Amino acid sequence: MNRIFTILVSLFFLFHFCNCYAQNGVVTGRITDASTDEVLMGVTVGTGSSGTMTNDAGLYSLSLASGIQTLKFSFIGYTAIEKQITIKPEDTIYLNIELNSTAQQLGTVVVSGSRFEKKISEEIVSMQVIKPSFIENTNSISMDEAVNRTPGVNIIDGQANIRGGSGYSYGAGSRVLVLVDDVPQLAADAGDVKWEFLPVENLDQVEIIKGASSTLYGSSALNGVINVRTAYPTSVPKTQINFYQGVYQNPQRQELVWWGNHQPYYTGGYFNHSQKFGQLDFVTGGNIFNESSFRQGEYTERGRFNINTRYRFRHVDGLSMGLNMNSLLAHTGAFFVWMNDSLGYQPFGGMDSATTSIVENNYTRFNLDPFITYYNKNGNRHAFHGRYYQTKTQSTGERSTNAQLFYGEYQFQKFFKFGLNITTGAVATYSKIDAALYGIHDANNEAIFLQLDQKIGNLSVVGGVRYEMFRLDTMHENSKPVFRAGANYKISKATYLRASYGQGFRYPSIAEKFVKTAIGSLYVYPNPDVTGETGWSAEFGINQGFKISKWLGYIDLAAFTNRYHDFIEFSFGQWGKPSDPFLGIGFKSINLEDAIINGGEAVVMGTGKIGKVNINLVMGYTYIMPVDVNETHYQDSIISVHPELTSEQIDSMHMLGILKYRYQHNAKFDLDVSYKNFSTGVDVRYNSFMVNIDQIFNVEAILPGVKSYRQEHHTGDYIIDYRISMQINKYTKLSLITKNLLNREYTERPALIEMPRNFSLQVAVKF
Repeated sequence: MNRIFTILVSLFFLFHFCNCYAQNGVVTGRITDASTDEVLMGVTVGTGSSGTMTNDAGLYSLSLASGIQTLKFSFIGYTAIEKQITIKPEDTIYLNIELNSTAQQLGTVVVSGSRFEKKISEEIVSMQVIKPSFIENTNSISMDEAVNRTPGVNIIDGQANIRGGSGYSYGAGSRVLVLVDDVPQLAADAGDVKWEFLPVENLDQVEIIKGASSTLYGSSALNGVINVRTAYPTSVPKTQINFYQGVYQNPQRQELVWWGNHQPYYTGGYFNHSQKFGQLDFVTGGNIFNESSFRQGEYTERGRFNINTRYRFRHVDGLSMGLNMNSLLAHTGAFFVWMNDSLGYQPFGGMDSATTSIVENNYTRFNLDPFITYYNKNGNRHAFHGRYYQTKTQSTGERSTNAQLFYGEYQFQKFFKFGLNITTGAVATYSKIDAALYGIHDANNEAIFLQLDQKIGNLSVVGGVRYEMFRLDTMHENSKPVFRAGANYKISKATYLRASYGQGFRYPSIAEKFVKTAIGSLYVYPNPDVTGETGWSAEFGINQGFKISKWLGYIDLAAFTNRYHDFIEFSFGQWGKPSDPFLGIGFKSINLEDAIINGGEAVVMGTGKIGKVNINLVMGYTYIMPVDVNETHYQDSIISVHPELTSEQIDSMHMLGILKYRYQHNAKFDLDVSYKNFSTGVDVRYNSFMVNIDQIFNVEAILPGVKSYRQEHHTGDYIIDYRISMQINKYTKLSLITKNLLNREYTERPALIEMPRNFSLQVAVKF
């Protein structure tokens, strides 16, 4: 192990200091989009013997031997051009270039898969991209609502689940790592994401990686990554203001209505302004939301404000630095489970403060993120990202928390002329928690990583390794090195085959180890002995691009398997003492021995014009078979010695071998059509029946109505949203959005009925 660590450190410093070049003459300049005049980052500039890439300001600088040189400028989605220049010793030539876009296939560019820009069809893993227009058109109030519309992804009561890799763990821990601009967003205590803290008002795009990604991103990326990439100013200042008002309708079952003639409602809005001030890039935004919910006792009052800055040094080519800030203040009432299925929108324990399961929270979130980026004249990239993140909550009962996280990452990238890209770096995190829920704890985490990306003709090969160390209080846990490997081969002009294998790991969160609390009659017990979980995922896929007139798209097919060891799941049992409330029966996080998830996925995406009509399409279907290996073996052993069991009893026993809180079938469909000043869209989501849950939910004395409700609603759920909008003038768009158009009654987890039909009117102003 020490030998591996030494090799990685040696490679890290070798590539860091490998920076040799001849200084005979220099050519430098800026590269922009010919039609929009926007700067282009990541453009390859080179001759046959040397090369570089443009930085985040679109600038490049390349040292060349004297004489006649032919420079080639190439970038994904643009027509490459060549320029012949004559270099003299000690001379500097200024050469600005404009590149023209080419639209022969959908060339969505992503960064998260390899930490540098790459066409999505050339990645070795399945990825999805969410654009800002999608969030605006669907009036997704927070980021989780938008992500939940993505094929293969489900958000169950705030917890992200990619291809069945996670179930529902009562707000503790996450196998999906959520990032903003490559910086982790998981809280130091619960290890969960606060979706309302993410900046929906300032987006470039959201990139979703499906599959283990621990090599590049570390713990919590066991099941995948959601990376929110914010936008920087363009050459023209931009301001956007969006506000909306919504009202909930009565559900079809009138016994669910508790509000009389005072309809539940929500209202909110956000703004964003971006502008360049000389060398300074400045972005600011804010978001407010107020809801009087359809669930009794549930409400939200929150406001958020953020600033992003970046300064590009005039006299030091390639150097930029900045400071980003985001802050949130909120007051909420959280609804956990129903009174019973007839009173599904009323809380367990009623509204009496002595018995209610409603939890009221006052909480703040604050982060401060400094960063520095430097591209040298050889195109090598040095980057540092830091973060201070505080989450503070004051809650009813003994549930208050105060968690602080300090994060730092150094990253180095080197691009070689023969198609090799090296990404290496080091990461350190320190957490400090003082909470009535968990006690007082501190933890630190250090890691080094290395990834190699090699392109040889139509073949792209990727390999990576990471080593990580973890300490919690006096406990130390070292991960084994985790590896990643994969390949992507371009068969024809728009056909790509890919295969990948990636290992992952996750340390349990503070909450999973030490939480002790009660919500109504449901108790959650700590388990300090729960250990980290490991796993791997493999995928084989094909991406086929297509073009219909001016409409570009692709079809993506994938088969995948995920294997986990020491899988962490919340489990129901007698974890307390007989003298404890409810005889010590409750929930606790434990390690299962093994779990397997096999499945397949089909995704179709398209954008562009057919005739004079703009059409945007996202649709996908995901199938999984999530198996608790040990429970399956146990049930099979019982079945084998009891031949008298009926087929119905055997089927019921087999269901216990399915991992809890998973949908085996999941389908998403979103179509947006626009013509001149009008646009309309429909969004459809389908989840199959959740066959296995914690069996305690079926006990009538614990949670009335769950068993009978599941017996009645056993065919799955489909939800349809509809929207229509009109561009009133150059600056203003008016939209009417209907969510749950058919007013269907459905649940995403037991004892929690989701929203009835609601209408919202949205006004968006851009100038």
